[in-house]
Amino acid sequence: MSIDPVDSHIGSRLRALRTEQNLSLQAVGHGLGVTYQQIRKYESGDNRISASTLYRLAGFFNVEPSYFFEGLPGAGSCAVESEADPSMQAVLGRIPDAQLRHHLEGLLRVLDQRRPSSHLGANGS
Repeated sequence: MSIDPVDSHIGSRLRALRTEQNLSLQAVGHGLGVTYQQIRKYESGDNRISASTLYRLAGFFNVEPSYFFEGLPGAGSCAVESEADPSMQAVLGRIPDAQLRHHLEGLLRVLDQRRPSSHLGANGS
């Protein structure tokens, strides 16, 4: 049986988040009430992560559940990802801390939503 690309992607996002926060497989497993072997299987994509476990993982790492789907094609990318200046995406992409990058993207989304629908004229009105 082959590993589903979505499961593999979610597992790699989990591994990246865990290693960025310098947590062991055991620490994450303990936080979720599962074995370290189960976390390893989640990270490799061998085992699928249920919706409830994904929700608990997001809470454990203090990220939105959507964090695990970021980067998947057609995953409902936000306005910041789809409409932002490519140079802004390049800057965000250079931020190694996934949690910080996630929060900055969230801030940019909020700011984008508050932006007036029509641009100000040359005279500032």
